[in-house]
Amino acid sequence: MAVVIYRMCLPKVPDYVHATARPSNPSLPHKFNLTILEIKRATFVVEIERVDQATGWDWMRITVDWSSYIGNGMVYQNIILWFPDAADRTTINFNAASKYCIGNGGRLVDIFDKAMYDVVYNYCRQTIVFASHGTVRIWLGSSYNPTTDTVTQSNGKPGYHGDWYHAGYPYNGRGYETYTGLLLDLKSPSSTSTDHGMYNNPPTSDPAAVTQLCSTNLM
Repeated sequence: MAVVIYRMCLPKVPDYVHATARPSNPSLPHKFNLTILEIKRATFVVEIERVDQATGWDWMRITVDWSSYIGNGMVYQNIILWFPDAADRTTINFNAASKYCIGNGGRLVDIFDKAMYDVVYNYCRQTIVFASHGTVRIWLGSSYNPTTDTVTQSNGKPGYHGDWYHAGYPYNGRGYETYTGLLLDLKSPSSTSTDHGMYNNPPTSDPAAVTQLCSTNLM
């Protein structure tokens, strides 16, 4: 176990901290799992487990790389939802969106039921800076199977199959075998359009006006 000091003044206790451990000497092959046990105002407490061998520790220096988040995140059932940049607009495919969230210490959002869909949709509409954009999209971590007409979360569990963009979605059957990626289409709060919700597209497609929502688990 170790106590990691932020070495900077923070206005409050971070909403979450993402951290990894590695040997300070990059030539060493040691590998570690790191678990955050407690987040405080000036420090956070971690448990570090060596995983490249069953037992035994050599004396060594360990570097903990970390990032923290303080902001207007939404917490739902032990999951933090947040926008690294609520005013960002980009053209991005699924893999790039996933890497974006991983780089910010999180992952793409999985929606597992109607209640979570409503939370995600409403949080996005209230938080995204739409400006002149009437439509903004986010990539979801879940995937769609056009053959079986099923939604699967990134953890392998069933995902939410509802609130589709409009009649005709999800696209499935012959000719749509590659339409396995899922996005959420959002309209600005001033819009009265009923065309919004989930839709499937090839994960290699790169739709415009994406403002990516990320998620992570609380401790």
